[in-house]
Amino acid sequence: MQKKAEENMPYNGYKARVAGIEDYREAETLLKETAAWLKAKGSTQWNELAEGDIPWLKESIDRGEIYLFFMENEAAGMVMLLRDPGEWDVALWGEDQEQRSIYLHKLITSVRHKGTGLGRIILDWVSDSRCFEGRDRIRLDCIESNHVLNEFYQAAGFVYKGSSGGFCKYEKEN
Repeated sequence: MQKKAEENMPYNGYKARVAGIEDYREAETLLKETAAWLKAKGSTQWNELAEGDIPWLKESIDRGEIYLFFMENEAAGMVMLLRDPGEWDVALWGEDQEQRSIYLHKLITSVRHKGTGLGRIILDWVSDSRCFEGRDRIRLDCIESNHVLNEFYQAAGFVYKGSSGGFCKYEKEN
């Protein structure tokens, strides 16, 4: 079970907290807004999130995997952090036999907060967080063709660990 993060943890001007079911709409809006933004840029990434329900979101919130970042009561960003690898992670990375990793997904900054450095702030918060005792590394993946995103993760200290199925794998040790 994931150790619950302290509510409203201030970090670089933002307040981070584990999303509760009362935050469902804000998380859903961030996901759909980002999917629409990606589509407008010509990307097919996250197209399935643009319309309709997001069936996994409620369960992820219930498991304490969604973290929201607020600036003056506005949901500015979010990230999904898995203590145990999902099917996608196992397919990319194999089994984490020592269970030492946190798996990072759905790093989002709202359209209004793009270009503010919030994405890096969220990555730094995850790296600095003490919410994941016993985990000494963060793993993530991104689409191989998104060079800007790949450079972003490398600049944030993530080390390239190869690619699989058109996705680059990155890891950062804490």
